Amino acid sequence: MILAAGAAVALALVGSGGSACFFKSVYGVPCPGCGMTRALLALACGDVALAFSFHPLVPLVPFIGLVALFRKTAPFRAMYDGGVFWVACAVCFVGVWAVRMAAYFPDTPPMEYSRSSLAYRAFELLFN
Repeated sequence: MILAAGAAVALALVGSGGSACFFKSVYGVPCPGCGMTRALLALACGDVALAFSFHPLVPLVPFIGLVALFRKTAPFRAMYDGGVFWVACAVCFVGVWAVRMAAYFPDTPPMEYSRSSLAYRAFELLFN
């Protein structure tokens, strides 16, 4: 039921010109994973260059999936159970996000500002 409600909200946001990303839909700025869905789709279609243009950490996501999938096996158990791996992944995502924000925000997709966000619309209502 909760999944269906979340899907309905995402579809409504996308249909209204918003983003399927909750963070971007609310605040108007891209999240650290912004572009990752498009990157994974491009990677699945074999277009590696396009995938990297959407998000440079695209190869990390399948690796994280492998770690989660094989978390019971010896080589992956330490990574999955240890906090260092997850902190390193988070630091990578936040670091790449900061660089992309500095280099591309607010006009270059996928790092553009969303004027259909709730924050932007609230600001417009309050101050215009």
